[in-house]
Amino acid sequence: PGTPFEEPGRFGKMYGASAPMRELYRQIGRVAPTDVTVLLIGESGTGKEVMAQGIHQASARHHFPFIAVNCASLPETLLESELFGYEDGAFSGARRGGKPGLFEAAHNGTLFLDEIGDMPPALQIRLLRVLQERQVMPVGGSE
Repeated sequence: PGTPFEEPGRFGKMYGASAPMRELYRQIGRVAPTDVTVLLIGESGTGKEVMAQGIHQASARHHFPFIAVNCASLPETLLESELFGYEDGAFSGARRGGKPGLFEAAHNGTLFLDEIGDMPPALQIRLLRVLQERQVMPVGGSE
């Protein structure tokens, strides 16, 4: 008998019994119990967000938030403050007292960043730093 991840319909909203789908379920079963950053690659519309939700639901993080962000849908300045949050007075129009970002909102959960390739290079560098150091610096924050 296969593991639950190898059985069609047992992985959230993902269904399929083909050999490639069974291999995908096996890979997800290996990744879900770990605490690693996962990069999902595929054409638009291939189900990356559904797969990310499935990994989240199969992980110990499933009691915490799953937050999805389409990085291509927000202008650079808004995307930066949404992801990283901001300190009081970080920019004109900043809310008094600052605001936590989506990284903080998803703490202990999952933050799914869709279309990261469309992010401006400067933001991709900030994202890389978060992934490497596991620390988030809000806009206007100091080291």
